[in-house]
Amino acid sequence: MNSWIKVARLAWKNPQLAYNKIRTTFKNEIAAKADYYFRQGTASRPQAVCIKLTNACNLRCKMCGQPREGHVPGEAKYAPREYFDQAVDLDVYKRVIDELAFIRPNLYLWGGEPFLYKEILELIRYSKARRYTVQINTNGMYLRRYARQIVESGLDDLIVSIDGPEEVHDQVRGLNGTFRLLKEGILAIQQIKKELSLRFPLIRVRGTITPYNFETISALIGVANELQADSLNFNWTWFTTQQTGIAYQKMMKQVFDTDAVSWIPFETDVILDPQKHYKYDGIKRELLRLIKSTSDLPISLSPFIKPDRVAEYYENIYETFGHKTCYSVYVKSYILPNGDVTPCPDFPDFICGNIQDDSFLSIWNGERYRKWRQELKKRKLFPACYRCCDLFLSDVKFI
Repeated sequence: MNSWIKVARLAWKNPQLAYNKIRTTFKNEIAAKADYYFRQGTASRPQAVCIKLTNACNLRCKMCGQPREGHVPGEAKYAPREYFDQAVDLDVYKRVIDELAFIRPNLYLWGGEPFLYKEILELIRYSKARRYTVQINTNGMYLRRYARQIVESGLDDLIVSIDGPEEVHDQVRGLNGTFRLLKEGILAIQQIKKELSLRFPLIRVRGTITPYNFETISALIGVANELQADSLNFNWTWFTTQQTGIAYQKMMKQVFDTDAVSWIPFETDVILDPQKHYKYDGIKRELLRLIKSTSDLPISLSPFIKPDRVAEYYENIYETFGHKTCYSVYVKSYILPNGDVTPCPDFPDFICGNIQDDSFLSIWNGERYRKWRQELKKRKLFPACYRCCDLFLSDVKFI
């Protein structure tokens, strides 16, 4: 089936979400570039606000670069106990939702594991009552428990991270039974949607291409179909190297007087892997299988890396595949579990303000946010930007 037909069918299931996706793409491709070239670090209205509800997580995924519970001081992923206990009061989030109601940016909820935030369902209901589109990115462990409440909340888009068939997924996630639990949860949601004659939340299976699942990437088509998913999306491993990490840390200290160490858990040097070519070839084969697939399921890659450039993605971190400038800082913003507002998702070393102290819009175009955009414009990219999901914001291609 033609990819455009697949996308049209997907858009029909939730027109409001599709409209917001188009609006965000337009902002990134056109309006953000106008902000970039003609304004002095200020940005027009944000099209997406991404709230990291909690740093806590109930899994230990092998490819994840976020700090995790259970590590000790000196380990790359260590953070103190209070880091995982951070949480913004629901009333503060409601104030932000009310403030931005005249814009209605897309609301993206993530973590850690977002369902560990106790009032997540009330936050969804409150946002939907103000006509927001709301997405959640989850590991799926709580879907069975909250299936009916999720459907009845009006949630638009449920993104579930899956790494492959059951054995592969459980091995990557670090806990047996995770695949079975998320499967039961998704199928329960699908059944409730049928009972209530609802088309959403859309169910999107998201796979991350990693050294741990490279032989079973295409098998996710079968998994997604089994779960009656609406689409299948693949991201690549986000990482940095020691060389670029140190350069980033030095630059952040010189320019922003900030001790930037968030890159450390994301540091990897895949070129030293003695099995690297075997893994590159495996990913290449799987990408070709995806491209040749005749499935009716909408399948997308972000970014779209051609099979013959897999090795380049991992070994030449300075190759950004045409993405030499980041416009994301004019399009979206991130709120951390303590209320801090930052331009960057995975490397939140520079804080522009806190929603518990100031309004979101005053932070969005405040002095610190403007300085970040201006400095980024001078350099086009910072050293930590080369393998960041936001750099490839508009590079989502259906195959």
